[in-house]
Amino acid sequence: MPLVSLLIPTHNNASTAGETIESCCRQTLKDIEIVIYDEASKDGTLDIINRFAAADSRIRVLTSPTNSGPLRAWRKLLHEARGHYCTWVWSDDLLLPRFAETLAGTLSQNPNDLLAGCNAYRYYLPDDPKEKIEPANLDQPSPSWELLNERYPTTRLKGDAYALGIFAKIFPVTQMCNLFSTEAAREVFDHYIEIQNPYGFDYSRLAYGNDVAFLSELGLRSGELVQVGEPLVVARSTPGSLTERLIRTNRWQYWLQYTYAFYAGWSQCRSLSPRMPALIRAADARVHFCDFFYSLKHRRWPRAGNPFKIARAVWFIFRHDRHVNKKAGPESMERWLTKKS
Repeated sequence: MPLVSLLIPTHNNASTAGETIESCCRQTLKDIEIVIYDEASKDGTLDIINRFAAADSRIRVLTSPTNSGPLRAWRKLLHEARGHYCTWVWSDDLLLPRFAETLAGTLSQNPNDLLAGCNAYRYYLPDDPKEKIEPANLDQPSPSWELLNERYPTTRLKGDAYALGIFAKIFPVTQMCNLFSTEAAREVFDHYIEIQNPYGFDYSRLAYGNDVAFLSELGLRSGELVQVGEPLVVARSTPGSLTERLIRTNRWQYWLQYTYAFYAGWSQCRSLSPRMPALIRAADARVHFCDFFYSLKHRRWPRAGNPFKIARAVWFIFRHDRHVNKKAGPESMERWLTKKS
């Protein structure tokens, strides 16, 4: 059984998938498997995948003639993983060579932890990029890469502080910046394929927020975990991605859907930490705030209710954001939770 499974879902990603796969093959940790699941690609993605699979026996290729959507593809890969630890790797992003070695080493040193995370670089990838990222050079950061989050030191923290950290975007909010226990991930993932909500959002089709709810519960179940300050991922933003399109066309739906996922997930996890009520209040206030602007866009009265509730939400968010400071890092989260609990 391999120590780590790197899980790559693909669908019409011929322009980026090869670099993603190569970055996984170049991991300094050799005790890995790379599982690729391609759903109905029509642009030559599968040909690229098969070339890599022919050259590296650690690669397993799964295919489907139909596109079931992102959540079900992620679930398929998760249940195919043979490694003790696993993560998903999006087919337009890149892992730095020491990603698996660093995070698997952290988890091996803390065997009761269910996940470990890291920081990331962001690279904006135009439709016709002038700069090509060569996976062979990933250990030499480019000036065109920017940090996805503010710098923070490697920190061991409580699970509720980690949940607050991704809510406040002190830590990255993507599963790819984490390595987690495969067994624990399987137990938690199905909780968030569908998220019941009063807005009619289909979380199984538009998968915005499922990831943060999933990561929050894993962190809370873990009790404590290590967040590595070193960037070990390059998150490449492409203009045509689903996330970028939604942000451009309906920014407030994007934020409301993400925030409601936190609220729903944390509400299910009340028993996992005595400080959960403070987290739930923070998410509830931000739901009211996002709902107000989402409702304005759609010309309806907000579900948040009367103006007093909206004003109270704005005041709560102002105080929360002032005290939970990205530049102060993990210390500000612990102070806020201690004060509010």
